[in-house]
Amino acid sequence: MIVDSHQHLGGCFVFDHHVSAEELIGYMDGAGVDASMVMPFPGTDEEAGVHDQIAALAQKHPGRIFGMISINPHCGRDAYMREAERCVKMGFRAVKIHPLGHACPVTAKDADKVFEAAEIFNLPVLVHTGLGVPMTLPSVIVPRARRHPELKIVLSHAGAYVYSGEAELVAKECPNVYLETSWVGAPHRVRSFIKSIGAGRVMFGSDLPDNMENELTKYRSIKTLSKEEMDMCLGETARELFRL
Repeated sequence: MIVDSHQHLGGCFVFDHHVSAEELIGYMDGAGVDASMVMPFPGTDEEAGVHDQIAALAQKHPGRIFGMISINPHCGRDAYMREAERCVKMGFRAVKIHPLGHACPVTAKDADKVFEAAEIFNLPVLVHTGLGVPMTLPSVIVPRARRHPELKIVLSHAGAYVYSGEAELVAKECPNVYLETSWVGAPHRVRSFIKSIGAGRVMFGSDLPDNMENELTKYRSIKTLSKEEMDMCLGETARELFRL
């Protein structure tokens, strides 16, 4: 089973993207992706509406689409918790914070509610890293990871092109940190992740539908991976983490 651990639906006025349901399912079919974790983009003023669209798509494609909560943490705590609880009741499996897109570093007080909600509802947290430094440096998550040692935290993009080495170091130091590898520049970096922290904390993600095949090719070009390692990274790690 192949699980894309990082996908979006709807529009984004921060990064000027838009993904339709038809586009997402079409690219999944074309790339052979069995299931996707899907969230609103950070730059949307219709978070609740997109959450509803994701839930409807999950009902239309059972076992293929799973929701991830993404709420701008600058709203009030009660509003944040109400929407998070509503999403959990619809079956959503994780929560996301985008320090750049939400204009909220994980060190900020408003970010507290993201990690509080994750603990209340027993959800893993995805944190965008890479584009948007310094607040998106992988190392910024270390105090949170140590403060919440039982909480599973995924570094989305694993630092991306430039900061992947830092992301690997963070994951080595914090056993509750996982690495999602979209936009990591080279297969040898992914191979280093797997050999350093194990395939059980490394997962395939693509971020955008038309990047799915590129990201799968990155894994498949690593000829030194065992079948077990490949299966873990392409699907089993995400299945276990998100309880799919």
